[in-house]
Amino acid sequence: MATMTRSNPATLGSYFQAYLSKQLVDRIKETLKLNDYAQQVDLPKNIGSNSVKFFQYNTVPASSNVQTLTEGTPITDFREVGLNSVSVSLTQYGEAVKISDQLSMLSLFDVLKEAVGTMGEEAALKADDLSRDQLVTGTDVAGSGTAKRFGQGIADFATLNSTAAASAFLDAEDLMDAVTSLKANKANPLNGQFVALVPPQISRDLFRDTDFLNTVYRNPETKVGSFPAGTLGSFYGVRIAEHTNPFIEGTTSGTYNSAGSIYSTVVLGANAFGVVKIAGDSPFSPRIILNNQADKADPLNQTTVAGWKSFYAAKLLNAKRAVVIKAKSRFA
Repeated sequence: MATMTRSNPATLGSYFQAYLSKQLVDRIKETLKLNDYAQQVDLPKNIGSNSVKFFQYNTVPASSNVQTLTEGTPITDFREVGLNSVSVSLTQYGEAVKISDQLSMLSLFDVLKEAVGTMGEEAALKADDLSRDQLVTGTDVAGSGTAKRFGQGIADFATLNSTAAASAFLDAEDLMDAVTSLKANKANPLNGQFVALVPPQISRDLFRDTDFLNTVYRNPETKVGSFPAGTLGSFYGVRIAEHTNPFIEGTTSGTYNSAGSIYSTVVLGANAFGVVKIAGDSPFSPRIILNNQADKADPLNQTTVAGWKSFYAAKLLNAKRAVVIKAKSRFA
C-alpha cells in the first residue's frame, strides 16, 4: 500500500495553505539630513502674500576703506552699506491615496496606516529634493552658483566624467580643500563646525583613506562615542553627516540621474540656504487630511481618501557659504 503524503492522494493537497504572518517587513526608509542645516522661516497665514524676501548685506570689510584724518578737516568720503535681496515664491505640493471599503474591512494589515506613513516620508523626501537641487544647481541672492570642486583635484566635470572611479574618488584632502575655501570666504561654521553631507558611496571611500582614519578614529584623543547621532566624526573642522539622498549625475552636468556614477557631497557653513513654509503646513511633519464620509461623489461611502498638502520653497542664499564636491565612488 502506498504511503500517504500531502500530494497522495491528490485530494489532500487542498487541505494545506500557506500561513500568512502578520509581522510586516519594514519598508526601506531614507536618511535625510539636509534641511536640519537650513535657515528655516515660517510665512504667516492671511498676510496677502505667497512669497518671502531674504536679505543679505552685500558689503565686505576691507581695511582700504579706512581713511587718514587731518586735524580740523571734516571727513568727506562716507562708507556705504548695501543689501542684496531675493524673493522666493512658495509652491503647493501634496498627494492623496484612495482605499476601498472592502480592502479596509478584509485586509490582514492596516493599509491606511501604511499609506499615511509612506506619504509622510515622501513629503520629507520632496522637501529634501528641493533643497538639495538648490544647493547643487541654484543661484544665490547675487546670482552666483555654489562653488564646485572635483575629487582628486580634477579640473572640471568633463574630465571627471571620463576618469575611472579609481582616480576620481573623494578623499580627505578634497574635504580639506572645500573647508579651506569656506574659511577663505569667511563663512561662519554651524554651531562651531562646518558640515559635510556625504552619501554612503562616498563615505565608504573616506573610510579607506588613511589620513581620515588616523585623524578621526585612530587619534587617542578622539572619543568616538561622543560623535552626535548620525555623524561619522569630525575632520579638519568639518562634521561628517551621512545621508541617502545625494544629487547624482550621469554624463550631463547639472542634471539629476539616479543611475549616474557622479555623487555630490555638500559642505555647508551657516545660512547657506533657506527653506520657507506656510506656518502650520510643514512638509517635514505634514498634517494628514482624512475624508471618510459619504457625499454626492461617493453616496455609499465605498472609499476613504487620505492625503496631505503643503506650501514650501527652498533657496540658495549665499554661494560663498557652501561648496559642492563631485566625485565618483570605488564602491562596486
